[in-house]
Amino acid sequence: MSARAADTVTMKPPTGIGRRGRQFALALLLGSLGGLALPAPAAAQALTEAQLRARFVLNFVRFTEWPDTAFAETGAPVRLCVLGSGDPVEAALASLHDATAGGRHISVRGGVTSEQAGDCHLLYVPDAELRRLVGARDAIGRHAVLIVGESEAVLDRGGMIAMRSADRHLSFVVKVSTARQNAINFSPQMLNAAAEVLP
Repeated sequence: MSARAADTVTMKPPTGIGRRGRQFALALLLGSLGGLALPAPAAAQALTEAQLRARFVLNFVRFTEWPDTAFAETGAPVRLCVLGSGDPVEAALASLHDATAGGRHISVRGGVTSEQAGDCHLLYVPDAELRRLVGARDAIGRHAVLIVGESEAVLDRGGMIAMRSADRHLSFVVKVSTARQNAINFSPQMLNAAAEVLP
């Protein structure tokens, strides 16, 4: 990530956002981290890029549906992993540990290796770790792992959601076909809030 990670950024709503898209955006801005609710829009403008990316990831979890077979038991947590270590977003994602989504707690693990990627439900891939994603894809196999990338470069390597950062605004792109191949579905709210939905 560039030096801009320390700068504050805002969420950029897509053009022509509908009612459901606004619900996602509102959930993004008003969602709580560790039980601390942040008011919008001032709080969103005060977030660093790493913190805002973490907020996006939290809502990706909340608006994604994994198959029941992806969880060992009914109350099993959602395992959120970061490929590699040392990225500024890793620390921000750590703040999501024990947050809840869909009645499940979120368990966060940083410094995940390619070989461990199959044990995750969501794998966050910093651009610096893209080269390791090939090995991670082998480990993931047919497991229902949502791959989220720091940039759109991840979409050509099997990623399903890509962040898009431009002019101090953050949005995201969704690749539906890749997600469906892994039995992962996105809510209409999330698809409507995306800057772009690719087939």
